Amino acid sequence: MLLAAPPARQLRATGDPRAVALLQAVRHALLQVTRADLDTRPVFPDSRALRDYLMAHLADEPNEHVRVLYLTAHDRLIHAELHSSGTPSTTPFCVRTIAARALEVGAMKLIVAHNHPSGRRESSRADIAHTIALEQALDALGIDLVDHLIVTRGGFASVRLAARADAA
Repeated sequence: MLLAAPPARQLRATGDPRAVALLQAVRHALLQVTRADLDTRPVFPDSRALRDYLMAHLADEPNEHVRVLYLTAHDRLIHAELHSSGTPSTTPFCVRTIAARALEVGAMKLIVAHNHPSGRRESSRADIAHTIALEQALDALGIDLVDHLIVTRGGFASVRLAARADAA
């Protein structure tokens, strides 16, 4: 999607720097609006506001990215941030960094999401292993992993549910 493309690719596609500036302004506004929706109500993995936010931030990215949403005990957003960026097929996922950041911002719950640029919604073995390790680390700290979601243009999948099914 051209809206999510880097400015250089937008310029190659349009040939017009003014069009690039407009596309960048629209993208920035979209990201701000989806974030504002999260700020006004509780955040749940199946909420429309969360899905809109994740689609705007992750669905059209050409490389994998991990985003983390840090929440209060009452599901209100404290902080949302990009944890890592990688390649089209992998991205770093550091349990220790996520757990430390949760403590730093005072989170009691969190939602992790990453995209699969390939469009595949299936959880990889690495996705499941990261989820299990993160859930165990957070449990030890009294923090709840609400979910770990895979985001694609076609929709979402829960890695946490896949990890639980895998363990059964």
